[in-house]
Amino acid sequence: MNLLAVETATDVCGVALILEDDIVALNEGNIPRQHAKTLPALFQSIIDEHNINLSDLDGIAVSIGPGSFTGLRIGLSYSKGLAYSHGLPIVPVPTLQGIAEGCDSDNDFHVLLFSHRDLIYHQKFNADKSPITEAIISSWDDLKNDLNQQNIFQINCEKFFNGQVVSASAKYIVKLARAHFDEWVQQDPFKLVPNYIAQFEMN
Repeated sequence: MNLLAVETATDVCGVALILEDDIVALNEGNIPRQHAKTLPALFQSIIDEHNINLSDLDGIAVSIGPGSFTGLRIGLSYSKGLAYSHGLPIVPVPTLQGIAEGCDSDNDFHVLLFSHRDLIYHQKFNADKSPITEAIISSWDDLKNDLNQQNIFQINCEKFFNGQVVSASAKYIVKLARAHFDEWVQQDPFKLVPNYIAQFEMN
C-alpha cells in the first residue's frame, strides 16, 4: 500500500510517505503558526525526492483532530486538494491516537494536548495503544483529580504539571492509516471536517 500522510494538528508540521507498506520518507519540524507556508514545501520535497506520482497512491492520510483550530483546517484543506485533484480517498486519523503511537508505557496511560486557556484535550489508552475512552476536552481543574499524575504523556501542558513530554508526528499518522485503512477510509471526503470536539473560542 502507498500512502501520504499530513500532520498539522499541533506545532508540528509534517509529511510522511509509505511505499509498498514501508515508511520511506518523513519531513517535519516543530514550526508553530507557519503550517500554511511550510506544508507545501515539505510535501514537494518528498514528492521530488522519491519521484512520486500522486495517482500511484492509495490515499491521503491526515491528522483529523482534536488539536489546533487553524492547523487542522490547513492540514485537511491541503489533503482534500491533493485527494480531489487525483481522485484519491482520505484516511482521517484521530490526532490523540496518533500521539499515543509515540508513547511507551507498560500500563494504561493518558494523552493530554493543550487547547487554550485552561482547557485540555485528553484520552486514555491501553498499553497496546488502543483507545479506552473517547477524546474529550476538560478544564485542568476538572481533569487533574482523575489523573493522579501517573502514566501521563502531554504536549504543551507544562504550565499545569510535569508530565512526560511527547510529540505528534506524521509517521504515526501514516502508520495508523495503513493499519486501519479499511475501517477509516473516506471514499467521498467532501463533507469531512476536522474533529474540533468543542466549539473553538478565541480567548
